[in-house]
Amino acid sequence: MVLTINIGNTHTCVGAYTPEGKMLLAAKLSTVTRRTADEYRMDLTRLLELEHLASEPITGAIVGSVVPARTQPLLDALHVMTDCRVLTVGPGLKSGLAIRIDDPSQLGPEILCAAVSAMQHAKPPLVVIAADTALSMTAVDFKGSIRGGVLLPGPQAAVSGLVSGTAQLPQVDLSAQGPQPTVLATSSAACLRAGAVLGTAAMLDGLLAQFEQTLGGPVTAIATGALPPAVLKACKAPIQYQPHLILDGMFAIWKKHF
Repeated sequence: MVLTINIGNTHTCVGAYTPEGKMLLAAKLSTVTRRTADEYRMDLTRLLELEHLASEPITGAIVGSVVPARTQPLLDALHVMTDCRVLTVGPGLKSGLAIRIDDPSQLGPEILCAAVSAMQHAKPPLVVIAADTALSMTAVDFKGSIRGGVLLPGPQAAVSGLVSGTAQLPQVDLSAQGPQPTVLATSSAACLRAGAVLGTAAMLDGLLAQFEQTLGGPVTAIATGALPPAVLKACKAPIQYQPHLILDGMFAIWKKHF
């Protein structure tokens, strides 16, 4: 069993695969800022037990992280749980993609892994959308090279920031089920949800049009992460949603080294 673990600012996603690539587990934990190696080990052990995978030997692991303070405790936990080699997504690790940006070391591991996996779903040019606390849109050109992109607040983070800076606006959960929002919202909560959902959708549509203009042709957009379904439904541009894009990309990178 190969473990793939991606530490984001808000969520830590955990995957488990057979050596042949069949996904056995996909789970999401909160990224706690002060979690020790022992706590990571307990959480991972409990998760594997819940999924009836505790008896499966861990034969490989790969970690990606945008929270440096959390990386080493997780690696320490994995080194106690298994004596196999644990890879870390970053400079020097083969991905199969050329990275044509000013400083490749600044490319977030989740963006790289999502792009690697997206190439298995569609031919370039692509725009890969990854949403967590931040929302990134990354271009893969006709040659299969990462060329750059844009980075902005994720819709839920933007709402939380607005609510924290105002006196009377309520907090809303954009992932909650409900009727599709309209620009004629009639309550504070509905107005806030409509603005976040429809505004994010319009922004994605506009930016995708600019990506197509810059890359010189139509692009395939593939999204993953905490992007509310209502946002995808409100977009005019077709956007594929792949929930395990980052974890699948991590496994694909792991396979390149074994």
